[in-house]
Amino acid sequence: MSREAILKNIQANKPKATELPDLSVFTHTIDTDTLLADFIKIATKNNSSVVNLVGTSENLEEFLPAFVQENFGKTAKVYNTLDGSAESLSYDDFKTKSIDVFIGQPKLAVAENGCMWIDDALLPLRIATFASEHTIFVVDHTTLVPTMHQAYAQIQTNASGYGVFIAGPSKTADIEQSLVVGAQGAVSNTVILV
Repeated sequence: MSREAILKNIQANKPKATELPDLSVFTHTIDTDTLLADFIKIATKNNSSVVNLVGTSENLEEFLPAFVQENFGKTAKVYNTLDGSAESLSYDDFKTKSIDVFIGQPKLAVAENGCMWIDDALLPLRIATFASEHTIFVVDHTTLVPTMHQAYAQIQTNASGYGVFIAGPSKTADIEQSLVVGAQGAVSNTVILV
């Protein structure tokens, strides 16, 4: 069979075009209480600890140092991107000093899978979230979105050189299906909702 005959047969048997699906179902809005409850439920299933300060009179500037001291000790080495102290640390600090706690505020969080978006604008050192023993993310509850479709509509994937969704502490399972937490990153993850 000639090349022309093959191409003619392919053209004749070409399937009908399929319309793209309607994605408007992913743009629905959910009331704040339901969104918050969904995020807390899923983040907890992801092995994150969740502290909900929404609607309380708790001051984050006072709460955070006390929380770190109570949960990680007075001598914990902290990499805090919220107070500017992270600016003085370098990549070598993670190799030599063993940073105990990373604290950061993601741009948004997703209720359907409990993940949070961090990029270069909020993360001076990319290694910080993976080389720290523990991570704390302070999530503004107004940045919660229901689905990943809505998250990708908001983030600018080409706005910085790096970005990552993080959902809980590091987890891996080997061929025997044994779950190990903290093998390739943080041992614990805490989400503080404000």
